[in-house]
Amino acid sequence: MVLFSPSSVKWISLIILICDCNCFIMFHDGKGKIGSYNIHNQFRSLRSSSDNEDIPESRRRFLKNSVALSTVLATGSPTPSNAFEKAYPVELGFANGDTSRDLQAIRKERILEKKESYQKSMDYVKDTNPLYFRGPKDILTCGLWGGALWLLSGSRSNPLVTPIANVIYNEEEQWLKDRNDGLFASFPLPLYGVLLFVFLALGIITDRIVLLLAEGSANVSLQLAVLGLINGAFFELGRVASGEKGPTRDQFERTTELREEFNEFASNRLKRGGNCHRSDVVRAFRRYFAKYRQEDSEQYPLSNMEIEGLLREWNSVNTLAEMTSTGFYNGLSINEQADAFG
Repeated sequence: MVLFSPSSVKWISLIILICDCNCFIMFHDGKGKIGSYNIHNQFRSLRSSSDNEDIPESRRRFLKNSVALSTVLATGSPTPSNAFEKAYPVELGFANGDTSRDLQAIRKERILEKKESYQKSMDYVKDTNPLYFRGPKDILTCGLWGGALWLLSGSRSNPLVTPIANVIYNEEEQWLKDRNDGLFASFPLPLYGVLLFVFLALGIITDRIVLLLAEGSANVSLQLAVLGLINGAFFELGRVASGEKGPTRDQFERTTELREEFNEFASNRLKRGGNCHRSDVVRAFRRYFAKYRQEDSEQYPLSNMEIEGLLREWNSVNTLAEMTSTGFYNGLSINEQADAFG
């Protein structure tokens, strides 16, 4: 006997019973109805009917009954399966049979604990000395806030450096003169210590403000400080890559000299009208100034991109000639006659 229980078969259960040369097929349709089919009787009726009827007719009857049985088995409604046992306790209890507390009391206790924690955090922010730290986390957070403010404000180019330096140092020092002229210059190491103290104090103030707004949550302040530090680092890298950092005195003087030289070249070698390629202007400029003949000169290094930049800057102020995508300037050309005598 082979038995498939309803729990292991989704929509039907078959029971095949073989006993006393009789074979029965019993089926369950999922609704409590049980049917059976006697295969042995079908064969016996087929054999007995062969005496009175022809064999083809008996075979057709047997096949018809088999198809009917298959249809009944296939159309039985499926029994839904349950992935989890639907069994729940009648009553909710507590461990070790402790019935002195109920869910309402537990809920009230948790609410009171949260209120007490919130009140302690707010008391710490409002009534505690700002220089008092609860632990290493507060010190780390303040330091991160100071570093974030340092990077976000421009690091060594931030607007606080020059006023603080003017208070501490003599204005006649060269690096401070460059700073007052809007140029970039490295400052002495002791000034770094002063700026470290200043931005650490700003970090403490920022941390206390964030704690007040975040209801005393030190984790929120720490997370915001880390985000501010990361954003400040990205801004600093962007300023360096885009050239927004102030030039040094040497860079400023070199740029000023190149502009003056290109203005001299343009007044003598360039003219309005016609067209020319930017590479033609570069070659003409190098012919005009012999010291720039070699691009990789050690004494006077000057790349083609720098000359093209001078040309774009001069054109934007003077001729306003249109440059195509291939580098041709329409409305600007080289004075070949003047260049012949150069």
